[in-house]
Amino acid sequence: MRKKILWIIPARSGSKSIVDKNIKDLGGYPLMIHRFLAAKYSAFTHDIWLSTDSEIYRVIAKEYGLEAPFLRPEELSTDHASSSDVVLHAMQFAKERGLEYDLVGLLEPTSPFIKVADIDSAIDELEQDLEAHGVVAVKEQRPATIFVQKDAKYLDEFCSNINEYQRLGRQNFVKEITPSGGFYICRWEKFLTEHTFYGNKTIAYEVDEISGLEIDEPLDWEFAEFIIERKKRYE
Repeated sequence: MRKKILWIIPARSGSKSIVDKNIKDLGGYPLMIHRFLAAKYSAFTHDIWLSTDSEIYRVIAKEYGLEAPFLRPEELSTDHASSSDVVLHAMQFAKERGLEYDLVGLLEPTSPFIKVADIDSAIDELEQDLEAHGVVAVKEQRPATIFVQKDAKYLDEFCSNINEYQRLGRQNFVKEITPSGGFYICRWEKFLTEHTFYGNKTIAYEVDEISGLEIDEPLDWEFAEFIIERKKRYE
């Protein structure tokens, strides 16, 4: 039976900024398990697979009911391995076992606060737009690029931008968005042929600031812990 979507959670070992980040405890669960717990309650039929190079990660995943049907090969577990290649590897594994899906999705462990309601709403939006390549979670860009310049001794680009901005007035400020890392979804056949979640007609699905948090550095982790503790206080 064809299922709606194959979710892939990429979690290789060897994180440098936060040691073993993907299995570090956050609010009572390993970081990578937060993505699984959200996706498993989706209204759409699915499989959820962990793609990892670590037998330890694989064992931990299975303790929570997360499938880890293979170990990722060494060449897909380096700093230079692309997420597209990781996804294609999982898709090939599915094909070899006769499994069929309409969509493929990537759930990076570093975005633990994405809601299942957003996941389902994004898929609904994709299903309603037959021309769309896929859908990617985005958040509002802060600061906007008008407040950013390349590293330099003098703030020449910034000064030029800000003076122009002040002359035009805030009503002319253009809202900017950027991928949040929350989820990437693509039509199965589109990804097989184009090897990317980013097509010319990829839908931008905006999420709120908390859902858009990406944990890349120790300070991000501390903020994530603060969010969880605050949620507990108000439950």
